[in-house]
Amino acid sequence: MEVCIIDDDKIYQFLLRKTINIVNPEITVNSYFNGLEAITAFEKIDSCCDVILLDLNMPKMDGWEFIKEYQKLKNKAQPFPQIYISTSSIAEEDKIRALSFQNIIKGYLTKPITIQVIKKIIS
Repeated sequence: MEVCIIDDDKIYQFLLRKTINIVNPEITVNSYFNGLEAITAFEKIDSCCDVILLDLNMPKMDGWEFIKEYQKLKNKAQPFPQIYISTSSIAEEDKIRALSFQNIIKGYLTKPITIQVIKKIIS
């Protein structure tokens, strides 16, 4: 299994990577600091990962822009990964907007993500 973290917070990336490795040390974890960096990497490969943990508020390309660009790559990525919004935003507008991507977004998670949530996602 492979998990991609797309988040501009280095400390959060580190903590999330450690949490995933505690749950299952055999999971490969790749990290990107914004949506543009991730899209650029995903364009170069046939498939990206099984799960994407996606922040909403990032420089260069935010989470919403990433989703729109990633949909264009959808045909290349088989199977389509499970995308979970991983954000500190509690804005109701973001939760409603996430619902409009029901076929893509599997969940809306508020930071910090607990070890129990990680277990559910990767099981």
